[in-house]
This record gives sequence, C-alpha cells and structure tokens, in this order.
Amino acid sequence: MRITRDLLHKFAQQTVNARLRTEPDIHAAYMMGSLIDDDPLLGGTTDIDLVLVHKYQVPTERECVSITPDVSLDIFHKIREDYADHRAFRQDPWMGYPLTHYNIILYDNNHWLEFIQSSVNAEFHRPDNVLARVRKFSSKARDQWFSLFQYTSDTHNNWLDRYLITLSLAANSVSGLLGAPLTRRRFLMTFEERVEDLGVPKILAGFQGLLGFAEEQQNNLPTWIDAFKEDLVYLSEESVPPAHLVPCRHNYYTGAIEALANSNNFHNAIWPLLRTWMDVHLALNKTSPNKDLWEDFLTSLNLSREQLEEKTEALDAYLDSVEIVIETWENTYGI
Repeated sequence: MRITRDLLHKFAQQTVNARLRTEPDIHAAYMMGSLIDDDPLLGGTTDIDLVLVHKYQVPTERECVSITPDVSLDIFHKIREDYADHRAFRQDPWMGYPLTHYNIILYDNNHWLEFIQSSVNAEFHRPDNVLARVRKFSSKARDQWFSLFQYTSDTHNNWLDRYLITLSLAANSVSGLLGAPLTRRRFLMTFEERVEDLGVPKILAGFQGLLGFAEEQQNNLPTWIDAFKEDLVYLSEESVPPAHLVPCRHNYYTGAIEALANSNNFHNAIWPLLRTWMDVHLALNKTSPNKDLWEDFLTSLNLSREQLEEKTEALDAYLDSVEIVIETWENTYGI
C-alpha cells in the first residue's frame, strides 16, 4: 500500500469519527506531529499524532494503536480544562506549536478550537514569546544538570536517562529559537539544520561530543541495531511496555533507525537508537538478553559508568555555551 499524506489524513479522520461514536464526551480533535509536515515518512514508516480533547475526564493519557505494520496512531488525551489559559500557550513550546498550524482540526464543537487557535497564533512568534519558550528548556536543562551533579543513585541507567534528558533540553534551547521542539526520529537531522541557520556550528559539535559520536561506530551500528530490535521484542514479551514502545510502534522506530544508519549521515541514527534503547532498559524488570551489547554501545559512546564525572563536567560547560547563544539572540532582538 502506498502511504500518502492524504491517506494518513483519511485514517486520522476515520479514527476520530469512530471515537465520536464510542466516546461522546469528546469536545475537539486535532492532528499534530509529522503528518502536518511535507514528508511524514522515514524508513517507510510513520505515525499519526492525534489529540482528543474530552469535556470532563480522560480514559488514559496516551495510547498507541496499529493501523498497518508501518503506520500507527499515537493518541494523546486531554481535557477541555487544559486549554482554559490558552494565551499561555504562546510561551509553551509543546502545547503552542501544534496549534499554530491550520488544517489540523478534525472535530470542533462550536468552533471552540478555532477560537483558541486564533488566540495562540496572535504574537506567537514575537521575540519575547520565543525567548520565554526557549527559557523553559534552558532552565530545565540546568536543573537537570544539578541533579546529575548531586547524583547518588547506584543505577547507571537512571543517571544516563537524566543525562539524555538534559542533552535534549539543551538542544531544544537552541533549536527552539527557530522552530518547534525536536522529535526523536529526526532529532539530529533537524538540530543540524537549525544550528546551521543560526550560524553556531560549535553547538552541534559540542552536542556530538557529549553524545559520543565517532566515525568508527558505523561498522558496529548493524550489530547494535539488531540487539536493540531483539530487546524491543523481549520487552513486550516479558513486561508491560509503556505506550510508545508497544509492538505496533516497533517498525516506527526500527525502520527509521535503519534508514538513518544506511544513509550518508549515519550518525543521525545514534540519538533515536540510544534514547529508545534506553527506554527499553528503563521499562524492563529484568536483565535484557543483549546486556553486553548495550554496554558495548555505551562504552563506544564514552557513556560508561567510569566516565560519569567527566561527562557531567563537560555538560556543565556545554550549557554555558548554550546560554551564550541565547543571550546573543536576546541582545540581537533587544529584549
């Protein structure tokens, strides 16, 4: 089956129509994510991100449902009350950006969502609002760094999780000057484009250093990816996976990671592989079959337990560099 944006939009609308029959308290529904971009496919796979706004209560915060082996639904449930202070979305990168796109509404009770969209769009790209959104990321990044600095847990995976969260927040602090938050599969691709547009290549180089990117990793990527795929299946067999790692999402990750690994810019596969494999280990309640390969992967990235202190210090310096970029942008716009 040939997957097109029109077909994906049709799937989204059909899903909402079906939910309206079974969930009568739905107040609005809209799309977000890759479907509203020009090319939602990566590695022949994609998902449809939907937000269902309920009047009073939500059945669950997030659920993922299969449509085809290569297309899944990623449904976020919210309540109408979440949108009461919608003007604040101008300074909220997660809630605000999706609502700045038109042609995303699939259901709207009495034009409620249209009104909110208009309000959010008003002055959304004004420099002070951009800066406020970026500051949300940078301040959280520094808070996370302090938690790493004071780290006492004996679980290396917990430290690594915080480390990756801090890296993500730092990257979004810079890329947020130009656009929406970075997505997992296209994280490095989009980050590189925005850093180039901003003219701050050292920020990308610093991120790659903290991530542990090295040219010689290309030869080992197929082995690590195969191990990740096995652990992903093992998680579903041995534990209850979180919503984003259920079986219908496996191709979504593996297809994209393999496509990136086989591209001219193979290093773009490192982030989604590391972040998603990390999530698998956090969700597992027992040792994975590929624990040795996972540790080999971390060692290759210089992210082993022995390098914890060194990485924490380097991350501190990187956050200072990010802050300088933000301050320079701030001064340019006279804020």
